[in-house]
Amino acid sequence: MKGRNIAVVIPTYNEAENIGTVLESVFASISDSNMDGWVIVVDDNSPDGTADVAESLKEKYGKIIVIRRPQKLGLGSAYKDGFTLALEKLKVEYIAEMDADGSHPPEKLPLMLDFLLEKNADCVIASRYVEGGGWGWESLSRTIVSKGANLLARLATGIKLKDVTSGYRVYRADVLRRVKLEDLDHGYVFQVQIIYELVKNGFKIVECPFVFMPRLRGKSKLGIAEFWRFFKWCIKTMLARVFRAD
Repeated sequence: MKGRNIAVVIPTYNEAENIGTVLESVFASISDSNMDGWVIVVDDNSPDGTADVAESLKEKYGKIIVIRRPQKLGLGSAYKDGFTLALEKLKVEYIAEMDADGSHPPEKLPLMLDFLLEKNADCVIASRYVEGGGWGWESLSRTIVSKGANLLARLATGIKLKDVTSGYRVYRADVLRRVKLEDLDHGYVFQVQIIYELVKNGFKIVECPFVFMPRLRGKSKLGIAEFWRFFKWCIKTMLARVFRAD
């Protein structure tokens, strides 16, 4: 693993209570694995000062970049901005994405990269729904929503992966260069769209197990509008595939 370099993109909105802990864990994981890494925090003008907290840790960890955006512009939009900066400004081989709330254990990052290399894959998804994966707490409603979204996404796209909505991933940077990020949605459905694009273009996606943990503090930011947007895209994509329409 020595010599591998990675950029970790973390979108934030009102995560001031969590971002410090997450950044500390990410850099510890990178250091313990003898990797070289950057963290790109993409903040949507958080009223609680999340961006300021991230900025304050630059002196301690060095390789932190904070993208300050004027308002809430969507999860997909945040990833597009973070990926684009990493691809254009940083000489990294791999780009990861993860949440800022602690639900994605940073210590899993080196294992995910190991798995990607072992399987000679182009992207690895940390999956709740393969053997060894799961949830770190019992939440019937959250599980139903997650499994329902995954089922709908698989029906819409024909993808056989079990956890296509997981937001914890590592991509090969060269593979992301082949994706037209600007054509993808600015919202949550971006997560499914980018995997769909990779699969359609013949890239290899694998899943490794992880346990999705409860957020450290605060509340989830996903709302009804995002689920409705996700649902509409899935139905449209499903109909297009069935009728082979553009």
